[in-house]
Amino acid sequence: MRAVDLMLRCGLVLLTAACTGGHPDVEPAPSATPSSAQRELHAGTNVDLTAVVSRVYGEHAFVVDDADLPPDGQLVVSAAAVTVFVDDLVTLSGTAERLDATALRQYGAATTTAVAVIATSVRRYPARSATP
Repeated sequence: MRAVDLMLRCGLVLLTAACTGGHPDVEPAPSATPSSAQRELHAGTNVDLTAVVSRVYGEHAFVVDDADLPPDGQLVVSAAAVTVFVDDLVTLSGTAERLDATALRQYGAATTTAVAVIATSVRRYPARSATP
């Protein structure tokens, strides 16, 4: 009878530990920061993102920065004119596409970045210091 009682108690302890997540004092290992290669967008990828505007090349091209984007930022271009300012927060949708130098010049982008987000929608959340 003692053996059965001991087995039941051990089973209850194991079941309780499994249900409560095991050891509460053990913290999960921090996740690694993605490398810049992991943060690069690939042509043909649908993109929905929110990020901060870091550079503006004109009304058809700007660069956004975020921890999940390449270290130099992500170029965004739009066929429609877009009014954004440095430090604005933007939410955008579009498709990542590989652009050649001619296309980059057409959008007014002074960069050699080959993969840009072709934005189909951009919503601007002005920075407090931005002018309208």
